[in-house]
Amino acid sequence: MKLFEKFLLLFMLSLSAVCLAQQTPAGVLFVGVNNNSSDIYLWLPDGETGQAMPLTQTPQKEGNARWWPGKKLILASREISENHYGIVALDSSLKTVWTCEDPVGSLGWPVPSPYDDRILCVRQVGNGFVQTGFVTYPDGDFTPLEFNGLSGGQLAWLAPDKIQLSRVTTEGFVITQRDLNTHEEKIIVRGGNNWQSFVDEHGNNLFVRRVGQTGSIFQLFKDDYDAWEYENVTNARTYDWQPSTSPDGQTMIFRSLRGGRFFTVTRNLKTGAEKVLPMPGFAEIYFPMILDAETVQTLVNAL
Repeated sequence: MKLFEKFLLLFMLSLSAVCLAQQTPAGVLFVGVNNNSSDIYLWLPDGETGQAMPLTQTPQKEGNARWWPGKKLILASREISENHYGIVALDSSLKTVWTCEDPVGSLGWPVPSPYDDRILCVRQVGNGFVQTGFVTYPDGDFTPLEFNGLSGGQLAWLAPDKIQLSRVTTEGFVITQRDLNTHEEKIIVRGGNNWQSFVDEHGNNLFVRRVGQTGSIFQLFKDDYDAWEYENVTNARTYDWQPSTSPDGQTMIFRSLRGGRFFTVTRNLKTGAEKVLPMPGFAEIYFPMILDAETVQTLVNAL
């Protein structure tokens, strides 16, 4: 092998190593399930398997944990009574400082606003029907966002007056965008089951699309004619879901079914390089979220 070719090979190997290293986050917030119980955890890249540290150890089940940077709070759903859930907020010392309970139904899927005090969430009101809406922190009180009598799903903020969400129709789950001022809602993705929208401040607009036996994570964007288009990001053979992105918008983290087991995977959104995070010891893991180093250090100090 010529000297130049050796140098080029070494350079590419080094670049690959750097990319993989950058995909290892400072920490990951997630909900872990064991023995029919679920708690909020923080995963740290420590050694070969990493280290999962429980942030909560409550007798009540918890789910859908999200970090709210503007308020320095962890939001999550928590079982208030049997099969009835509310939304709770934990401060940076891991103390539960707020509980929002609705008398009509269970609240879940909290998505904090990057603009103000609102939290997008859903309310389950029985018979499988789910209302989309929001509560205002710390006042509470669920405000539904009705649309043609259709059940809804996971929501995401697009702007202070605009959101993205999924709706259940006769043809399957569709992705819609809603103007909060006019209450107008427009379907932008249909065909198959489309759900789990995640939008960050860097312009990454992700959703999960399942058709037949294949489920992948897609990215939404507008073409030169201002029409919505989407492309397959992960090209899953079986099931990729639960996407979110790092605070800098460069890395996606998601759950992926591979070889009959679900793994937590990070993916560089520019290069496509992937890394499986070692997170053993859990029956199930839900909605991992990458945290920045400062937030990780704050939470570690609280333990």
